[in-house]
Amino acid sequence: FKPTYLITVPSFLLKLIEYAQQHEIDLQNTGIKAAICIGEPIREQDFSLNILAKKIKKDWDIELFSTYASTEMSTAFNECEMHNGGHHHPELIIAEILDDNNLPVSEGEVGELTITTLGVQAMPLLRFKTGDMVQSYNEPCECGRKTMRLGPVVGRKKQMIKYKGTTLYPPAMYNILNDFSGIESYVIEIFHNELGTDEILIKIASENTSEELLLEIKDHFRAKLRVAPKVEFATSEEVEALRFPPLSRKPVDLIDRRL
Repeated sequence: FKPTYLITVPSFLLKLIEYAQQHEIDLQNTGIKAAICIGEPIREQDFSLNILAKKIKKDWDIELFSTYASTEMSTAFNECEMHNGGHHHPELIIAEILDDNNLPVSEGEVGELTITTLGVQAMPLLRFKTGDMVQSYNEPCECGRKTMRLGPVVGRKKQMIKYKGTTLYPPAMYNILNDFSGIESYVIEIFHNELGTDEILIKIASENTSEELLLEIKDHFRAKLRVAPKVEFATSEEVEALRFPPLSRKPVDLIDRRL
């Protein structure tokens, strides 16, 4: 039995690559052509591959397809071979991109994905708010389909940060920090200052604790997001204690203390 396609969480592909390297398995001769990636993003907002996907492609040059789905939807937005967003299936679901007043956002603007299911009988949903902030693309796709396409999730609505006049979402900060191979681990803390506005503190663990690295990280933030949050070094033990709180089943990269 030789499968040609995988449906998988993309970070698991890194585990497969590691296993193959340890056991001298030639991945290029496995017969796998592509992977349909679920559960984790593999694209930036411009549809280019993110850090995770680049790491996969570096050692296993297979085609990667991005998806967006949820249990409530009972369907998915899937990329085609053009890799320019997930295609909407209007016969299965009504998808709206709404603002805070439940009105459709203007073309090119980010809003909350709101869905109405058409193919679900047991528990149909009417204008269910997913909490995901997204952007839609309505021009015809080069593949020939004319349905709306969904871009990568910008972030969760409840995790939106207003920082120095700029709207930020955690995934954008994760991508910047993941660019630095010298950062072993990190945690982002969001809190209100004495004026009641949002503040950001990023604690990073690294063998390199130089001022030059801090300046490089801040410069990278300014170049990508136009603002630079406060960044400070912490020990690996301190960062891991924050990332793995009691009763948590998975690591926490963002701690929102505004609640």
